[in-house]
Amino acid sequence: MTAENSPNPFLHLKVRYLCLRAILLTIGLGIVLGLVEGFLRVKFNNQFTTLFLYILIFSFLCLWQLADFQRFGIRLQYVVGRLPKKYKWLPMLGLVFLIILFSLSAYLVSFYLLSLAAPSFVENVMRQLASSPSPRNTAPPFYNLFSAIVYIVIAPITEEFLFRGIILQRWASKWGIPTALIVSGIMFGMLHANVLGLSLFGIIMGVLYIKTRTLIVPIACHAFNNSLAVGMGLLSSGSKTTTSVTNQIEQLRSLWWIGVVLMLISLPLLARFLYRNWPRQGTLIPYLLNSSQHIE
Repeated sequence: MTAENSPNPFLHLKVRYLCLRAILLTIGLGIVLGLVEGFLRVKFNNQFTTLFLYILIFSFLCLWQLADFQRFGIRLQYVVGRLPKKYKWLPMLGLVFLIILFSLSAYLVSFYLLSLAAPSFVENVMRQLASSPSPRNTAPPFYNLFSAIVYIVIAPITEEFLFRGIILQRWASKWGIPTALIVSGIMFGMLHANVLGLSLFGIIMGVLYIKTRTLIVPIACHAFNNSLAVGMGLLSSGSKTTTSVTNQIEQLRSLWWIGVVLMLISLPLLARFLYRNWPRQGTLIPYLLNSSQHIE
């Protein structure tokens, strides 16, 4: 039996069920958290609560999908795949660095355009961020360690498993890999603040998964990307600032030209990578290719 005529169990999975489960988990855990706060008469820190809920929601989603794997006969090892021997990590690190540059440029350019189109909205968001208490002021070591574990370990594993291992392969089985790459990447970006930058990030991680047939590579690149973001966040939080919200907005707006320069540097190289590695319409999903190696 070859990969072309082997049964595709991803035809039985439904992304809408995954989205519905995410909504139910978010609402249910939110209600439980509210009841706990009311019963104990305490108010949990918003930042800690967000990270804790993230862990619960994505962990339960992954466990729920693993239950579906058993029901539909999907083998996890064929989804994860095997790391190629003597894999060249240095080009991948350079690729992640380019993604970081593009994400930063997309943020600066998007912020500038949004501040022109909806200045009151941007000012309100900035004021809310400035007024929200930060846990770094009360327990810096614990919060920094906790957030680093979430962003560098938990997020790459769970998000790559759900978005690339499941959503991408399900939609590729339905529409073909090229369309699934774009749609799943945009969906990934819409769940983050930097929509443009993270959409391209999601597309590139999908291409890496299709090319290497293993989730290990996008998980490692995702972890490296997040570790750089966490490191830059810690460095920026270490510098105290007393400027007003209006001054902060003007400072970010003045950096638009840096965003344009970074985009001119990173985008052509990223486009070249996508052009050279973009899969064809008839390309099979990694699960079928991985399973065919074991069947034969």
